[in-house]
Amino acid sequence: MKTFLERSATTFGGRDGIIKDMASKIELNLVKPIEMGGKESLGTNPEELFAAGYSSCFASSIEYLLMSNQVAYNAISVKATTQLLADPEKGFSFKLVVEAKISGVDKETEKAYIEKAYGFCPYSKAIKGNVEVVFI
Repeated sequence: MKTFLERSATTFGGRDGIIKDMASKIELNLVKPIEMGGKESLGTNPEELFAAGYSSCFASSIEYLLMSNQVAYNAISVKATTQLLADPEKGFSFKLVVEAKISGVDKETEKAYIEKAYGFCPYSKAIKGNVEVVFI
């Protein structure tokens, strides 16, 4: 398989570190969530980044499929909520709750393209069988 696109980011430190993206030069402060003993502070965490990455990749997949099939639509929105689950024996795992909407198409078309996108999206493929994904 040929590499189509490649990007890198480096994290310095842990939950109170910094992420630096090599292409865009974005720097993000990581802060420990309050639930993990952190303080209210400006910054992000792996759970927020996972939700952002999944929602943007899934929305892009819907967009690609609609455009490839020349299906007219008004707007796409994908809300992904990451849940960090704790199991005393197995450690932590993720669950995603996803709400995807395509305005400007009928409900059947919307459902069909959300299902197609789930099979097409690289994030969905990467986590298949490892992360429970619930569509609402």
